[in-house]
Amino acid sequence: MTMSSPEHAHSAAAPTANTDLGSPREVVLTLLALVAGGLSSLLIVAASAKVAPMPLLFWTVDVPAMALVAGILLYARHVGMERLFHRLWLGIVGGIVLTLALDMVRTAGVHLGVLPDSITMFGNMITAAPAMAKPTAISYTLGATYHLFNGISFGLVYSILFGRTPWWGPVLFAVLFVETGMMTLPPMAAKFGPFGMAKFGTLFNGYFLDTALAHAAMGLALGVIMCNFARHRGLLSTLVTRRR
Repeated sequence: MTMSSPEHAHSAAAPTANTDLGSPREVVLTLLALVAGGLSSLLIVAASAKVAPMPLLFWTVDVPAMALVAGILLYARHVGMERLFHRLWLGIVGGIVLTLALDMVRTAGVHLGVLPDSITMFGNMITAAPAMAKPTAISYTLGATYHLFNGISFGLVYSILFGRTPWWGPVLFAVLFVETGMMTLPPMAAKFGPFGMAKFGTLFNGYFLDTALAHAAMGLALGVIMCNFARHRGLLSTLVTRRR
């Protein structure tokens, strides 16, 4: 029976401990994936602020950016960058799961009439149709694709920046960061005012409360994933650890 040397045992444990940022190549690819993966949620804001039309942003920025993330994921797998591969894979899976959780609450709000159907709005914007016009099969599919890209975007950003955290970390991220962004930035703030105050005259309105609940559900779903399956801390927590 062969016993492992202390050096070998330390090397095997290193990926889990994750006290290093990795090689320069891994750092560059990680930051590139962070930027590319994080773009999706910003595009609807840019289009609503008339920085550029949504069809242009979707086809020339969002789709290539997600393709780049997929390429980095496959490359990391091919060359054995286990930490980068796992961060990206878990971010994508977490993004899909959190989108499903969010939609369970969001769909209820749409049916109750307190929320507009964001998938319809996204799809119509991508096809250059009036925002809340009746969707076609193509526009709704494109809207659902962009909606899913948004969820994956949030999953990737959290996985790369924060990584392994308690379950409540993603909940705070979703409620304090994502919900606040939605409530104060275009296109929703332009329609309803910050937190729905312009339309409803009170903070206790169905629009704000339903979206807050939806984002809490989204954060909880991501929290279950990150708490139970993430193997590594994210870039921010790694940098904090290195400075201590």
